[in-house]
Amino acid sequence: MALPSSPAPVLRAREQVLVIDPVEPSGRAYHLALGAEDRRIHVCTSAQEGLANVTELRPDVIVAALDTADLPGLRLLEALRHRAPGVPVVVLAAHATVEGAVQALRAGAADYLGRPMSPGMLSEKVIRALTGARTSRQLLQAQKDSGDKWGFTQFLSLSPRMIRVFDAIRAVAGTDATVLIRGETGTGKELVARAIHDRSRRRTKNLISVNCGAFSETLLESELFGHEKGSFTGAIGRRAGVFEMADGGSLFLDELGETSLSVQVNLLRVLEEMRFRRVGGIDPIDVDVRIIAATNVDLENAVRDGRFREDLFYRLNVFPVTLPPLRERPEDIPILTKHFLMDAAKEYELEPPSITPESMELVMRYRWPGNVRQLRALCERWVIQCAGRELRAEDLPNELRTGGKPDTQPAGLFIDESVPLPQLSERVLIQVERAYLHKQLVRHKGHLIHTAAAAGITRRTLFNRMKVLGLDAADYK
Repeated sequence: MALPSSPAPVLRAREQVLVIDPVEPSGRAYHLALGAEDRRIHVCTSAQEGLANVTELRPDVIVAALDTADLPGLRLLEALRHRAPGVPVVVLAAHATVEGAVQALRAGAADYLGRPMSPGMLSEKVIRALTGARTSRQLLQAQKDSGDKWGFTQFLSLSPRMIRVFDAIRAVAGTDATVLIRGETGTGKELVARAIHDRSRRRTKNLISVNCGAFSETLLESELFGHEKGSFTGAIGRRAGVFEMADGGSLFLDELGETSLSVQVNLLRVLEEMRFRRVGGIDPIDVDVRIIAATNVDLENAVRDGRFREDLFYRLNVFPVTLPPLRERPEDIPILTKHFLMDAAKEYELEPPSITPESMELVMRYRWPGNVRQLRALCERWVIQCAGRELRAEDLPNELRTGGKPDTQPAGLFIDESVPLPQLSERVLIQVERAYLHKQLVRHKGHLIHTAAAAGITRRTLFNRMKVLGLDAADYK
């Protein structure tokens, strides 16, 4: 199968800047401050002229003075937002005031500047707006390409390596072949499993997921195969395992490289026969399950070291899919950052922060050992700490500023204490905590042990917080 070429973001060769300013009819100051080979400056001296040119020019950014005679104040900003939705507008006021800046930003301005304007400050604000607009276009292009062209709305990517992953998913989804997904922690292996299942003939049945690394050997066998009453201490009744629950559908076995050799023997037998016995049971149970496995362990080395059975490896490695780490697809970092910031802001009902070019440069240079999962968790933190303001370099964790290793704080709710938290009300903090725990409960289907581990708290603490917040695990089963 021929691989599609890498999608390119839809960017014009020259970015267009529309200026509406009656005070600078020649536009000389703007050409000096903003002129560049890849940028064209168009100066209009009235609101009417500027609005008439918006449709034809399709500007990438607008600089609009609030002292135009024909449409003064924020009325011009309102008209521009209606005529050119999504285009950032840098507002220029006759006299800069805090109150005026707040009003302009609330009305939808991308930035605010007062007269007399500093050419350096003007250039910085316009470049920042252009960078944000460029990233927004890339995000829309990635959503369009991933959703419309390749049919993968779960993913946002402009990377050729991810396009190969899309091709692999599409090729294997219609079969019942066993799939082994390889990749570092946080690269999105469960998303790939979901994409395969959703495109298979089994999509009307269950996709059951189990993290094999989260259980002891005894508990894992019970989780996989179920158990009979009295088969071990605590087995107070019969319980079905995930193989039974996934009958007719798909079973996603995550972190399979962490299983013991004893469990591997039993897994191999089930994969070959599609038949098993519950722990403590006698009668065999037949199932029809499609296996999708995932690991971040080098299984070839594990086989050589005697930590993983060679026969099970070959049984699983029928159709391998390898996910690239985030550091090897840097073109995706800006669009993923913007998407996660917007997503978290919507979830917590907060204003998303804007990210300065300097901050984005540090984000791009970092190697992201936790991959997409780490980036998503940090974006949630940034939304909570920097809601409604710029995300500056000093707001970033130390490891991003220095290029060092990540901190050891769990990728959960809670706040990097080295960064001062704005004065949020108790109501807002409770709202944020409830939204976060709700998301984790949905993700882990109400399983308290898994939810507590993901949030970086104990099971007892989780239970107590759920009582306070009015959350019931039964609602997520």
